[in-house]
Amino acid sequence: MKFSPSFEEGALLPPSFDSYQAIKKARENESNKVAGDPEQLNDAHDRWVLETTALAVHRLESERGQVPAHFTFFVMGSSGRKEQALWSDQDHGIIFDGKDDFYQDYFLSLGQEIREGMAIVGYPRCEGKVMASHPRWCHGIHEWRQQVDEWLEKDKWETFRHLLTFIDSRVLIGEEKLLANIKEHVFLKVSSDPRLLERLAQNTSYLHKGTNAFGKLLPEEKGPYTGSLHIKDVGFFPYVHAMRLLAIKEGLHDTSTLQRMEKTVDKYSFVKGKIENFKAMLDLRASFWKYHQTYEDVHYVPVDRLTKEQKKTLKAAVKEGKHLFQQTRKLVESGEGLW
Repeated sequence: MKFSPSFEEGALLPPSFDSYQAIKKARENESNKVAGDPEQLNDAHDRWVLETTALAVHRLESERGQVPAHFTFFVMGSSGRKEQALWSDQDHGIIFDGKDDFYQDYFLSLGQEIREGMAIVGYPRCEGKVMASHPRWCHGIHEWRQQVDEWLEKDKWETFRHLLTFIDSRVLIGEEKLLANIKEHVFLKVSSDPRLLERLAQNTSYLHKGTNAFGKLLPEEKGPYTGSLHIKDVGFFPYVHAMRLLAIKEGLHDTSTLQRMEKTVDKYSFVKGKIENFKAMLDLRASFWKYHQTYEDVHYVPVDRLTKEQKKTLKAAVKEGKHLFQQTRKLVESGEGLW
């Protein structure tokens, strides 16, 4: 069967496959062809998840009847930012047009079907349960707004973490306006109380050390990844956290770190030059795809396998990422230009 997208511009179309195993096989056949190109790989991830979601909707409708309300299925995390490696876990949610009392049970069932389908296709279930099968990530639009308010009012590390996770959400199918509505609600709440942005910055204040005082890379010293650098923590996250904060400040709906940089580089001088560093890390990680056999593997880069030029590139990227985050946090804490 030809492997083709099941959705066009968010519209729900009939599934192209009759089983999750068939989608898994299609994914396995295509993976090696796109694994070395970050952009092609992330486009492929979208297709695989779209096909899985199409089949999940079809299966649930055959059991429980037609989807009862307009909805959007969105992805978060590296998927929401279109920064996935070859292996990726699940981070997704649902917003539907209606009340939880009427429709949440149906959409939670849809979330469960999507969760199990994606697991078969090759996407591990999220250990933190950031999936549409969990009530926290599956609400009507009114209840979603209420939940955002509660996250901010509780002012706890965990609830702020939920909000930061949500900000990276991107619609994969369904009504774009549903997700946009909730994000605008977030932006309005934060803009009305600038202190909240500083609190969100504190939530991501810890940076893993990637180099020592002499600029030498610091790989893991023990465990199964001894000799490898955790590129997710020390490389990508400083960029991701910084640009997410600027996106909230500027009210940007863009989710990818690169898009956020492009939208803010003219306004913030400390963003200049960082785009190339981030792209270089995406390409570097992708170049090691043959060594990635599990979800955990993609977070590490073997330092002893890096060429002299690759080490130089990675050191520069780690240094610039740290600078980007420090400058962003300094801006937020100073209150300069905050509404």
